[in-house]
Amino acid sequence: MVVLKKKSGELIALELEQLCDADKKFVAEQQKEEGKHEKKPEEMHTWTTKDGLKVRGQVVSYGQKELVIERKRGKVVVDGDSFEDIDSLHQGVLLRILSRLEKTKLSDQKSLEEWARKKVKGTPKKYELSGVLMRLESGDMVGMPFFMFDPKELEILKPGWELWLEKKESDEARKREDFLMRAQAMAYQRDRAISQKIEMVKLDLLGATAGVADIWQVSLVPRPGVRARPFSVMVTADNYVIAQQTAQKNYPKFVVGGTRPSL
Repeated sequence: MVVLKKKSGELIALELEQLCDADKKFVAEQQKEEGKHEKKPEEMHTWTTKDGLKVRGQVVSYGQKELVIERKRGKVVVDGDSFEDIDSLHQGVLLRILSRLEKTKLSDQKSLEEWARKKVKGTPKKYELSGVLMRLESGDMVGMPFFMFDPKELEILKPGWELWLEKKESDEARKREDFLMRAQAMAYQRDRAISQKIEMVKLDLLGATAGVADIWQVSLVPRPGVRARPFSVMVTADNYVIAQQTAQKNYPKFVVGGTRPSL
């Protein structure tokens, strides 16, 4: 299909075959010319930032990351590493990123330290960044936030970013579903255990009512080192020995303090 704009401003779409040979040739030449300048993020290209910085590299991946700036012993620390220990390439990129984030000019380590002394006090500064991981011609890897790129470059990066977000959302949805399924299974098992205990209590009470067994009140005291209060439980058993054994089995962190028939 070919989209044409008429003198009136109206857009019309035509099949390529509807054009004359000369127009077909013109379209082919235009496509060939556009192909020369077309950028694919995964290929090596020269990218331009908003402030005119030229970066030659290829996009390796998309992602989101938290940038953390701290001051420790008078030194600026970036994501756990001292700024002065970071290679010069990444120092330059970080200075540009922070300059944009803080709307100030940070040109070197000295200006960064002066800014941090005034702005980073006690609590680290944290920034949520979305962007790309780029491999430079030198082989170095560098993270570039989207806000650093020229708008024309962002149009090239946009499709890949949208696909990344879709995958992330589907992965998170799958994780939520897995979590809900596990939670439901645990709740089912817990409810089932509680139901079984209730049925056992009913049977015990039925036995006591029929005179088959007696109900005993067993006092329990926590063992040394167990932080808990003494309490009593009601146990159905033929005699007090079995009642104590049953209570001891159900509460292994406690010892029997006394037993008496329940009236």
